[in-house]
Amino acid sequence: MDAFDDNSIEPSHLSRLLTNVIPEPAIVSGTRRRVFTPTAINTIRVLAAQGKAAAEIATAIGSTPASVRVKCCQLKIPLRRRWEQALHIEGHRLIIYLQDADYAALKRKAADMQRSAVELTGDLLRAVIRGNIYEAVLDDDG
Repeated sequence: MDAFDDNSIEPSHLSRLLTNVIPEPAIVSGTRRRVFTPTAINTIRVLAAQGKAAAEIATAIGSTPASVRVKCCQLKIPLRRRWEQALHIEGHRLIIYLQDADYAALKRKAADMQRSAVELTGDLLRAVIRGNIYEAVLDDDG
């Protein structure tokens, strides 16, 4: 008789054998952890209003960027687009387009100063405007 013959397994051992082969569902304590609680949804609304990206929001609430995008779509919460950097200066919205390398440099400098890139950019623009130093900043001679 072959060791793997179907008739060689006793019925009393079958359930124990299947338990080892078929994993239990991923539910540990009887309920799944809810990520999108009312508190998390409020956090999403606040962070999205601040112009945070889906990845930043996902990190804050313990989810994935894709899940955050889906939930925002369902709740009609607008998210910042990847290509769009929005500045809110005195109630006006200014959209700027930067080369990837320029934006990366701006983000690094802002991180060094423990600020967001949006805050740093806003302060830089305000300094140029208030100091009326457009020509000095834009001077390519040197």
